[in-house]
Formats: sequence, C-alpha cells, structure tokens
Amino acid sequence: MNTLMHYYRKVELFFGNMKFAVVIITLFAIYLGYGTFMESYHGTEYANRLVYKSLPFMLVQFGMFLSILFATLIRLPPKKHLYGFYVIHAGLIILFLGSWITYQSGVDGNITLAPNLATRDIMINQDELSIQFPSLGKEVTVDLPYVAKPKNMDLEYEGIKLKTFLPFAEDKLTWIPSTESDEYQSSSQYNLYTPNFGEIINLTLHPLSDFNNTLTLGPLSVHYMPLSLAPCFTENTKEGLIVWNAEIQKCIAPTTVKKVKGAGGEKVQIDFDGRILSFVPGMSPLPLDEKMDLDEKSPYRIFSKKLFENKPHLFLFGTYLAFFDRDKNAWQGSPIALKEDVDLPWMGFKIRLLEHRIDAYPSQTPHYLTPVQENSQVVRGDMKALEVTIDDQTFWVKSNDPVAFNKNGDKIVFRLGRKSVKLPYELILDEFKMDTDPGTNNPASYESYVSVFHGNQGQSKHHIYMNNPLKMDNFTFYQASYFQTQAGPFGSVLSVNFDPGRAWKYLGSLLLVLGSIWHYFLRRKHIKKPGDARA
Repeated sequence: MNTLMHYYRKVELFFGNMKFAVVIITLFAIYLGYGTFMESYHGTEYANRLVYKSLPFMLVQFGMFLSILFATLIRLPPKKHLYGFYVIHAGLIILFLGSWITYQSGVDGNITLAPNLATRDIMINQDELSIQFPSLGKEVTVDLPYVAKPKNMDLEYEGIKLKTFLPFAEDKLTWIPSTESDEYQSSSQYNLYTPNFGEIINLTLHPLSDFNNTLTLGPLSVHYMPLSLAPCFTENTKEGLIVWNAEIQKCIAPTTVKKVKGAGGEKVQIDFDGRILSFVPGMSPLPLDEKMDLDEKSPYRIFSKKLFENKPHLFLFGTYLAFFDRDKNAWQGSPIALKEDVDLPWMGFKIRLLEHRIDAYPSQTPHYLTPVQENSQVVRGDMKALEVTIDDQTFWVKSNDPVAFNKNGDKIVFRLGRKSVKLPYELILDEFKMDTDPGTNNPASYESYVSVFHGNQGQSKHHIYMNNPLKMDNFTFYQASYFQTQAGPFGSVLSVNFDPGRAWKYLGSLLLVLGSIWHYFLRRKHIKKPGDARA
C-alpha cells in the first residue's frame, strides 16, 4: 500500500506541477492557433479532422484535465482561503466531463428540407459507405475513418476490397489503357474556343469512360462518331440520307433512292451492297422486314442529315470533322491534325485537337487535394472518394455518385455519403422566405415555416429563423442555410444539435463564475490582514 501511495504521490506531483500546466497550456494555444489558421483557409471540416478532433489535440485536452484535477488534489485537505480555488477547478472538471459526454453521445449535423417533402434523416459529420445487394435484400454499412489525409483502409468483405479513402478530393482527367484498340472505342480531347471563350471537351465511344459521345454548348450540339462514318457526312446527296451497317461498321450515303407511298408514311428503298432495304424514315430508323414490320434484329439503321441543318451541329470523328455550312448550303468536311486549329462557321469558333487515342479512354479519377476555401465556402476539394476492388477490377466510389457493379450476374450498389440519424418524427418545409439587402440580391435574412408530424399524435407548425430555433425532444433545430431546387423553389437547411452534456457544461460555467468571485474576495481578505497588522 505504501508503494502504491508513493507512486500515486509522484503522479500527483507531476501532473499538478505548475511547469506541466504551463507546457500543456502552451501546446493547447499552439494547436488552437494552428486550427484557426487551417479553418480560415481550408474550411471547418478540414480543421476538425486535422486539429480539433485529432488524437494529439485530444491528448493535450486530457493533459489539461489531469493538470486541473491533480492541482486540486495536491491542495487537499481543504483550506478555507482556497475555497474559491476549489470551486473554480471543480467547475473546470465538470466542464471537461460535460464536453466528453457531448463528444461521445451528442449529435451535430444538419437536415435538408426540400419543399413539401417529408424527411426525418439527420446527416451527421461521419462518412459512411453503403453496400447494397438488391437480389439478396441486404445492405452493409462501413464507417469511414475521420481523417484529414488519405487513409489505406485495407478491409475486405465477401471479395470486396476497400482500399484508399480520400477525405478531400477532386477529379482529374486520367487516360486509362483499353483492352481493345480500334476506332469504335476511340476517345478525343478538343479545345473549342473563340477570342472570348474557351472550353476543353472530352468525347469518347468507350463504354467504360465517364464521358459521353454528345455534348451541348449553348446553341451548338457536338456529336462524336467513328471515323468510318466521316465520308458519309461529307458527301452531299439530294436526299441527305445515311445508312449504317453495325455488323461490318460501314455506311453509305445513297445517291439513288426509290420512294414509295405507303400507309405509314413515305417509304424509301435503298441498295446497300446489292441488298434492297426498305425504310420509313419518318417513323423509325429500323428497316422493314418481308411482312412490312420493323425489323428490330437488323444491323441496318437510317437517318437523315437534314435534321441537323437548321441548327448548329458539329460532328467529330477523331481526326476528322464535318458540319453543315448554311452559307454554302452544303456539308463540309476537314481533317484535323493534332495541335492545329480549324475554323468553324459559327461566331468565330475554332477547334483544336489536343489528344486522340484508340488505346485508352478518359476517366475522371479522384486525387487527394487539401481543400480550398473562399468567402467561407469550400470551392475545391469538397468531394470524398473510396477506391474499391472486385475481381481484380478497380474503381472509385465518389460522394453522392452511386456506382453499380455486376458480379456474376448480381448487382452490387455502392454509395458513399454521410451517416444519418433518424428522428422519431418527420419534418416538412411548408414555406421558405428570404429577405435581401436593399437594391441587391444578397440575402439579409431567411426563415422556414415547417410542419412536424408525430405519427398518431398529429402535427404541429413552427417558425424557425435566426435566434429563434425549434426545440423538440432534446433536439435543437437552427436555421443554417438554403438552396434552390431545379424546379425553382428554395429549400432549407437546418443545423441539428443534441447536447446531452449541456446541463453539466452550464453547471461548470456557473461554478467558474461563482468560484472566481469567491476566490477574489477570499484572496483579497487573506492578503489584506498582514498589511493591517503592520499598520
């Protein structure tokens, strides 16, 4: 027992020592300053992950707790002139305990309310991966690490390997090698620009690419096709028809077209390498079979170039391009070499081929990025991504961008988002109001009118605005932000807080104030007496 007391006394003297307190307070101030700096430049979430909720900062705070606790214990038994000191330190200890309870059991998140849509899900600041097996009716969730830097998870579940997690990322263009090298899976990158405008566009025929083969830029529509189609677009024929055989990857622009009147519309007959094909272009691109029904199994398709003559349409074929020139009333074609400019007939547009590949396809691959904040908004690096491998195939699951993977005929759906907590009731946004500063569109204030449905207990209506939160069942809802839906109306974002340690923190704060007053007067009285005696 004496040995235990001896070691306890050493521990007590070490943690209760003033030098230890100075070191801990200095470290606390350094971390706090560093966190404030990170928050101002990189956002609150990054600062939380890197500093405020990191293990080193937690240890510093625990060191402060031990310093306060043992500084109190070494001054026992109680002395009358230190009663205020004891109350102050008791308040600090209770504050630490209340904060710990909140950290362990509290809820801090937000709830997004779209107009007239019921919701009960609070999204908290914890990333989560959802793996759904629709055919089995099963869902598995995995909590992702709360880190500021890339983390190798090294987890596996039923052949699904979870690898690198990126808490902050942005997409970068990456060329992925293709298993096949031919023009029918080709990809190209272009720079389409005018003296006042420019945009890099990526177009592809590869089925695994994140990009498409069509693009709309204002009034201009861009189409990407195999190179073998180019001659059919540049050949000017009276009817302006193109017939395509998908089996042999060949097209013709027929110069001789036989027209026949029919019940379903004007039927045309075209000779394709000695085979007479019948179409009704106004009804379908499919040919007719012997029974005059649409032949859905046929590899042949027909379409009319005249559909693309009234508005600007640009057809790209990798190293070739075609368009309809309305001034010349004819289709024009031109080869396009790497890094060379080609003039287009619309508003001074030019196009330059930057990259053309048949052995690779473009993909938006996530890369880690320290987030960048401007005007209190994260403008870069607000995406999260997780690398997943199944059967030697690797892909990225991005936040709010589900990925469906087919494994042996069964679909597996991956979703990366924030963990949710369900409320025992539903909230519906009835109306959102926003006032703006005079003469501007800058929001001055905004408020939400919500209905809360309690199941069989009916509903209640509430008005939430700044300094007037909704308090219900230990949850507090504050007006935090807003957003505009695609349909036009505004939605509301409420921050939600559940603080089980709040009462303890209030008590600790009250003891701090009372203890400070008590200690001030007791200390003053204790110091004053020797002076009175000398007088």
